Amino acid sequence: MKQRLSMFLEVLDAIEPENTELEDIDRLIAMVDDLDDKMKQFQDRPTEEQ
Repeated sequence: MKQRLSMFLEVLDAIEPENTELEDIDRLIAMVDDLDDKMKQFQDRPTEEQ
């Protein structure tokens, strides 16, 4: 999870707003959706205490 978030932040930092194309925005949205899916998977996992 941390690795995916780190990748997202690196991509976000590398984007130059003046040169950003729709495909770049779509890729960022896909990355956020992927992060959201992974978070939901982690939340649904039972903890060691359960």
